[in-house]
Amino acid sequence: MTTLPRIVRLLVLAYLGPLALGAAGPRELDLSGTYDDAGVVVVAAPDQVPGVISLHAMLSLEFVPGLAKLLHDQTGQVRITHEGFLLKVEVLDRDDAVIWHADWKGGEDFGLRDNRIFLRLKPGRFGNDEYVLSFTTVSEHRLLQLEVQRLKPTFFGPVYEAMGTYLFYRI
Repeated sequence: MTTLPRIVRLLVLAYLGPLALGAAGPRELDLSGTYDDAGVVVVAAPDQVPGVISLHAMLSLEFVPGLAKLLHDQTGQVRITHEGFLLKVEVLDRDDAVIWHADWKGGEDFGLRDNRIFLRLKPGRFGNDEYVLSFTTVSEHRLLQLEVQRLKPTFFGPVYEAMGTYLFYRI
């Protein structure tokens, strides 16, 4: 009977130990920064046509390679400001003038889960497809990781189709 409290103490210490010893918990996600518009493909969908990977194009839901290249040619950098429940994106041209911007509110337009921001967007064009953009940072390498999924409505419910995972360098 005397060992039970000791076991309980050890379990509590093992569970809360890092907090009790002052170690930092999981880092808080902060996407704020200026990123290069050109990215690299980490994982691509099998049917993805090779072409320019542009953060501006991804945020504009422009996946046609020719149009993505056109947007990339106009874009210098992408500035992201993430403060609490506000996510603001400004796309800058090569002369640092804002050529596109968007603001999203947490809880309404985007969600935060597992140290990732999930942004669900519907293109203004015809069709019922939606897109889920998942953002996280790879801090030790100063990278923004973006995963893109297409959400297709079907008779049996929504179907997610992975479109790719991309990395963008933080300037």
